[in-house]
Amino acid sequence: MSLVCLCSVHGSPGVTTTALALAGAWPEGRRCLLVEADPFGGVLAARFGLRDTPGLASLAAVSRNGLDGDMVWRHAQQLPGGVTVLVGPPSADQAHAVLRDLASALADWCAGSTEVDVIADCGRLTPGSSTDVALQQADGVLLLTRPTPDQLRPATYRLTTLGVSGLGARLLLVGDSPYDAAEVASGLSVEVAGVMAWDPRTAGALCGAVGGKDLRRSPLVRSAASLAQRLAVELPAVVADGSGAAPAPSAFEVGGEGRP
Repeated sequence: MSLVCLCSVHGSPGVTTTALALAGAWPEGRRCLLVEADPFGGVLAARFGLRDTPGLASLAAVSRNGLDGDMVWRHAQQLPGGVTVLVGPPSADQAHAVLRDLASALADWCAGSTEVDVIADCGRLTPGSSTDVALQQADGVLLLTRPTPDQLRPATYRLTTLGVSGLGARLLLVGDSPYDAAEVASGLSVEVAGVMAWDPRTAGALCGAVGGKDLRRSPLVRSAASLAQRLAVELPAVVADGSGAAPAPSAFEVGGEGRP
């Protein structure tokens, strides 16, 4: 299994929207699970009319003796379009308590399985965050930021501190203005994993704020698909799960039609 953690340090660059787009555009033949591990609380259940349970809270309640694959999937739900998600608790207090109890077991489950790729929406990083265990065991950490001075400065500082702790995090830019990826990489001497298109219309559809159906040709989904393909090449191979079921194909839609 591979574990990719998405996070931010300042502002609201769109971690949840990017994680959702990336999971929806994940390459066919690789099973993918989206985990809403934001210490400030989850929003996907509210956005898409799902229940708060099953999800991370119900999984934490039965995880005292560790996790197995069947247990994790029993607590997942499916979003429109086929993305499978472990929804997070709705409040920061609940999310912090659940992640404190579950993060280690979930990270161990990720490390011990070869059947699925996990994309974790870790929200905004704070000192002593309950997502630190997941970050330490991740195969990739992407730190989202708008390419503006007020967001690049704290993001670059956090990259340095993560590097000191042994984490090879990379920046993921949301938009390419006022600075593009090459300018950010050379000007700040940092590694840029890619650029997610600045696409408020599609982001609104993914937030449930506006209607939409087939988003395959939208700039946001196309940039997510490009990033997903590059990440999949870097990550360990996923093997069959032994159940005889084929890995779920890539799927993404809002309103019931379309795939990227």
